[in-house]
Amino acid sequence: MNVRFGFRSFCILHFAFCILTSSFGCTIGVFGPDATTNGRPMLWKNRDVSDENQEVRYFTGPKYHYVTDVYANDTLNAWAGINEAGFAIMNSNSFNIMSRDKGLADDGNIMSMALGTCATVSEFASLMDSLNVIGRETPANFGVFDSTGTTSMFEASNLYYNRYDCDEDTIGLILRANYSMSGNPNRMTGIERYERAMQLAVPARHENRIDSRFIIQTLTRDIGRTFLDPYPLPFAGTYDTFPTGYLPIESTLCRRTTRSAEVMVGTRPGEPAGRTMMWVLLGTPDVSLPVPVWVQGGPLPGALDGSDHAPICDEAIRLRNYVRCDPDHPGADNTYRLADLLEHFAPVEERLFSMVDSVEAEWPLTGPTQEQATALTGDACSIVLDTYLHFWDHLSREPYTPIPDTTPTTRQTVSRDTVLVGLPASVRAGTARVFDAAGRQVATFGVQGGQRAVAWRPAGLSSGNYFIVFPAGSDARPVRFTLVR
Repeated sequence: MNVRFGFRSFCILHFAFCILTSSFGCTIGVFGPDATTNGRPMLWKNRDVSDENQEVRYFTGPKYHYVTDVYANDTLNAWAGINEAGFAIMNSNSFNIMSRDKGLADDGNIMSMALGTCATVSEFASLMDSLNVIGRETPANFGVFDSTGTTSMFEASNLYYNRYDCDEDTIGLILRANYSMSGNPNRMTGIERYERAMQLAVPARHENRIDSRFIIQTLTRDIGRTFLDPYPLPFAGTYDTFPTGYLPIESTLCRRTTRSAEVMVGTRPGEPAGRTMMWVLLGTPDVSLPVPVWVQGGPLPGALDGSDHAPICDEAIRLRNYVRCDPDHPGADNTYRLADLLEHFAPVEERLFSMVDSVEAEWPLTGPTQEQATALTGDACSIVLDTYLHFWDHLSREPYTPIPDTTPTTRQTVSRDTVLVGLPASVRAGTARVFDAAGRQVATFGVQGGQRAVAWRPAGLSSGNYFIVFPAGSDARPVRFTLVR
């Protein structure tokens, strides 16, 4: 099938409009207990920013511990997270509700403050009331839920806000892009994303299909439009001047600037807050796998919260570059490559969902112990990182798709004390990091630019599987090795 949509002048004007009105802004949704299949409230955020280096971090607030998506090395802000009281929050910038007077409180600081101090949506409303006095720096739509099942959207200008509760909405869910319904109707930034999200979510709501799987697999990864549904992939047609099978992603739900996605899942109304959890997809969600995290687990594995970069995010960036592989169309997905990648992911992703379903069925209503939460998140990190690495092995067996770089991934078996690490030609001087199978950083060693190999003595490590991650900018995937003592 070969399909062309409209004539070129329309496509160029539409594409330019989408870029101008949609650069850098998130797409979000709040889903009340009545709108989900299991009666648990949920929040969803596709995070669109310029900085691609995303991590997940554990914080201790004034009242509550919490975990949140952050920029790498950011210790001041929260961008989507949950706390131990069962409160969750995320946001999207709003460009049509700005007040004349700009305030002082930044949205990332506001969400960090809320996660560290608020247990309920009512307490968050009180915080917003106090911020009306000093003002907010960035107008935003804030989505929140708490352990009572209250699920709300706050459309907040610099000096006032309007609150919308899911239980007062006819379908029990509220979606937003980068404008507020209570703002200027002439500046509805991201309306094409809002309309596409509604096109997908409303039928699912009526058919009682909204759960974590639906949000992750359908909403976070969508590269369609209201006038073009390319699924099932690959898209075998032609869109405007793009090569066959390529689709532009400047104004889709999963976009060129989407750096992560988060799905926060609360507890059923009246149940303890301990089962509140968050699925995190570091990297562009159409090429990323979800990792489950709980506040009870404490500090997160190095695969999610590295010293400089999160290895899981680094590997997702490499997969993104594989799918967006045409230098003449950097803002387009090769849907043939994407379809192959998602097919490779499918059984692994189902395993991750099933792992969580299984343990939650066994846990008490109070939720996991620290050991249980830590183990499950660590296992998931290991599975995800290994799946990313195995995808390149998969490609090496498929002659029709080239590998982005020619650096081999080999499993080195070490029987004595020294590991001879072959270095890629692109290696940069710096510190190589070593992670265990649970994604925890366990060692480092120095490398020099231009070196072809380095002999490393792994002191203090027991037998097992490990990953070596080369210094940032080396453009080389991690090397796996097995240490035998």
